[in-house]
Amino acid sequence: MAALRSLGRRPTLWVEAMVAAAWLALLAGEAAARASGGSGAGSWENGPLWICTTGLGRLASHGTHQAAASAPLATASLAAGTPMWALMAAAMMMPTAMPAVQHASLTSLYWRRRRAALEFLVVFLGLWTAFSVLALGPLMTLEPAASPFALPVALAAAALWQLTPLKLRALRACHRSRPLPPRGWRASLGVANFALHNGAACLISCWAIMVAAAVSGPGRLLWMATLTAAITVEKLAEKPRTASRRLAALLIAAAAGVAAAVLLG
Repeated sequence: MAALRSLGRRPTLWVEAMVAAAWLALLAGEAAARASGGSGAGSWENGPLWICTTGLGRLASHGTHQAAASAPLATASLAAGTPMWALMAAAMMMPTAMPAVQHASLTSLYWRRRRAALEFLVVFLGLWTAFSVLALGPLMTLEPAASPFALPVALAAAALWQLTPLKLRALRACHRSRPLPPRGWRASLGVANFALHNGAACLISCWAIMVAAAVSGPGRLLWMATLTAAITVEKLAEKPRTASRRLAALLIAAAAGVAAAVLLG
């Protein structure tokens, strides 16, 4: 009983429940796609939940006039896909941000700990959702995104990004904390500023892997789970450079394996 009471007092327990709920929603989307006649995660774009605009890229390729006519439709579809991208961001990126969420919560006054965690997540997930809608959404409308070679190319590009100095600086910045004001509007502003800097560092560090997850096609949910585990371990590692290089090696191996499967299949 004491353990249950202690668990209930954890200010980040609801955040962990939110991560679980996001993954359950993604699983429900896959099940709904299968029930509607799709092939699961690989056909989410045809299902009720994965509202990406893959088909609009094919529509645009039929001609400039038709592409111009479809522009309002593309904009509306990208906007409609915002909940899906927010779910993807919550499922993949919230686990990696748990140390920062805990810092924002536990360095706040007791009565505003849950509020501080919420303020952090609003800014952090807002940044990732905006990136997904404005960058990943349009990317999914391009014909190359539907190619079987899109995933190995994206994995190889992510591996190369892992070895850049900017990636390493961003990864180290993800570990930085900062003192937060205890109360009032300054406390909310301090948490938002911390979330903005942490989210920007996380975005610079992980954008390439997020692209790979977005173009993974069949088995997307499995790829998302695997990449989430990889970047979470990387961000929690005590030696960022070593972790980044090991993840780069794994990404290269994965890219080679997927490319070989495509060529042999």
